[in-house]
Amino acid sequence: MDIAAFATQWLMNVQTDLTRYVVFAVSVWLVLWIALARPLAGRKIRPDTPKPRQMLIEFGASLRSIAIFSTIGLLTFALERFGLLPGPALAAQWGAPWAIVTLVLMIVAHDAYFYWTHRAIHDRRLFRVFHRRHHRSHNPSPFTAYSFDLGEAVINGLFVPLWMVLAPTQWWVVGVFMLHQIVRNTLGHSGYEIFPTRRDGRPLFDALTTTTHHDLHHAQAGYNYGLYFTWWDRMMGTEHPQYYEHFAAATRRPLLPRGAKASVLAAAAIALCLSIAAPARAQTPASIAGDWATPGLGAVVRLAACADNAQALCGRLIWAWDPARLRPGAIGAQMLRDFTWNGEAWREGALFNPEDGRTYAGSIQPDGDILRLRGCAGPFCQTQVWRRLSSIPRPTSQ
Repeated sequence: MDIAAFATQWLMNVQTDLTRYVVFAVSVWLVLWIALARPLAGRKIRPDTPKPRQMLIEFGASLRSIAIFSTIGLLTFALERFGLLPGPALAAQWGAPWAIVTLVLMIVAHDAYFYWTHRAIHDRRLFRVFHRRHHRSHNPSPFTAYSFDLGEAVINGLFVPLWMVLAPTQWWVVGVFMLHQIVRNTLGHSGYEIFPTRRDGRPLFDALTTTTHHDLHHAQAGYNYGLYFTWWDRMMGTEHPQYYEHFAAATRRPLLPRGAKASVLAAAAIALCLSIAAPARAQTPASIAGDWATPGLGAVVRLAACADNAQALCGRLIWAWDPARLRPGAIGAQMLRDFTWNGEAWREGALFNPEDGRTYAGSIQPDGDILRLRGCAGPFCQTQVWRRLSSIPRPTSQ
């Protein structure tokens, strides 16, 4: 077993999960609680505000949850590493329509998984062990989203590995799903009801949970177990009987009553939040295919789709400034293989060093005509910047 590759993958998982949580939790807090606190005063669900000590504890518990999520994420990495997870490659062959279907199904399935596991850990025999930490935040904040006990973090973290085993899904779809999950989660704990309303005071999209819906769960824990949708609570009779009255009370004043200026400010703030937190657009190998120069124009690597997987990225060494420094047979050999796009970067690939013959776990972050390659052996990592060969100015004759 390649311990270095697993350690590198764990660190990458932590970095990705932590970035999503911190950016969205902090952004929602800054936008709703600081920048728009006065314009949104009429949409604040409760008159009191959680104290800083509560939010610091929530943040610490969330960091622990993220570490657990990242550790559980190694299950899918191990399965794919050992050739036991054919789903992502299969899903890539089925194209964009299947990707959209799997994203929708993944969200619906996660809502069902969450409802029933959430309801189960409210059993008094399990509550203290699995769910007490989350309900210590009686008045939730954006930082409550991942504030879990160890057992609850494990239960929540297991959904993605289970889904990946059962349903062929591309990795970038998982990235979009996780983005949707953290957006809904932080807004659901934000304490401000920004959901649009109908003329009769009910939610505009009544099948979706609102901030009020989940806030009532923290206020009276025997109701409103759903995460994204209200249908399970309604079918099972667990929706709060006064949900509509509470929602109407939270939305009795117009959203951003200061008029168009405030609305523009809100739109700009939310757009900024999304632009910071949203992952880079999905890419294909064709988007960065071509010849790339290593630092100092020491070598040229040709990137293209892998021969055995059109959705994965591979790279072949085609030229070197000093071939004598390389191992025999290095020219023409693959330097990069099996990198897959996860919504943020090309990851989970192998990077071969033609000088020392070692293979490292790597990631590739595209940035226009620049690639930032990161190779790691255990905790030790190094980053290189490659440039697209065609973007390097050629010397002109005098």
